[in-house]
Amino acid sequence: MLFTFKHYGFLLLSFIAIAILPFALLSCSGDNFNSIINKENYYNDSNLIHNAPMPGNNGLLIITNITENSSKIQWTLATDNSPSETLQYQVVVSHTLTLFSLEEILQSGLLNENNWSSSPVNEYIITGLLYGKQYFVNVCVRDPDNNISIYYPATFTTIGRIYLFSAGTFTGAMASALTSARNEINELVHKALINNYSSLPQNNSVAFISIDSTDAIKYFPELYGVPTNWPIYSPTDTKIADSFYALLMYDEISDTLANLGVCTTVGWWSGSTEFGAYDTTSNNCSQWTNDSSKGRTGAHNKSDKNWISDDSEKNCNQKNHLLGLCW
Repeated sequence: MLFTFKHYGFLLLSFIAIAILPFALLSCSGDNFNSIINKENYYNDSNLIHNAPMPGNNGLLIITNITENSSKIQWTLATDNSPSETLQYQVVVSHTLTLFSLEEILQSGLLNENNWSSSPVNEYIITGLLYGKQYFVNVCVRDPDNNISIYYPATFTTIGRIYLFSAGTFTGAMASALTSARNEINELVHKALINNYSSLPQNNSVAFISIDSTDAIKYFPELYGVPTNWPIYSPTDTKIADSFYALLMYDEISDTLANLGVCTTVGWWSGSTEFGAYDTTSNNCSQWTNDSSKGRTGAHNKSDKNWISDDSEKNCNQKNHLLGLCW
């Protein structure tokens, strides 16, 4: 078939009409056009317009009020293109992961949809922790578009426990010589700890006894690194005192050592005054090297100051408990 110019003209006009038809369907005036353009810009530039929140104060966290099983975490609120009141926060805690990246946090499964705050918060009390353990903590913040940022991770260690226990009963002659008395008596305590108290801390131990005026119970923090802010417990996990100094400075402990399960039958060799200093008025079994004299004991059945310095000395050939500390 032959096409005339008129036919070509018709086809050309038809092609032009079809080509411009999609654009003719868009109105170039009114709110409809602006709405479509805005939505297109939003789609193309969403990563620029809706960035993830920016943690406040360079993302630094503050950890305070650390106890045996809790701590308080504080942070500066984040900023975002979204209104600040729409930001949500969530604290994540781990004793194995460092929580340095959002990827690590997401892969860990620590984020819980139910744990996001319902409104902006800048502090949180972490509970249910184990004593004497290191923890890693971080804060996540998200905006209404589910963009999530994280703060800079922090670490802390909960307050531990010091345990007071009996290493057994011995006469006053527990060492072969004064120069080795501390080491030999400490070794008695260490062996008892390993053999009889596997559930108690094994890292550090010392015999709870005064050897002389420079190696007395009151100096244990300086001499042997005994923590001063950790509470003292019995082997049965009953608290004896709130701290090492509270153990020595107050007139009484929480209960008798017998009731606390430390030593139930007889007293214990202390060699100490009521405040943990060396008792210079007693021979203390020649500083724990022979059993021919007398030594200062603490009472197993008293909770007042006599618990550490009883009214009467005991013959060194008698067996009394040797106590130890571990932490």
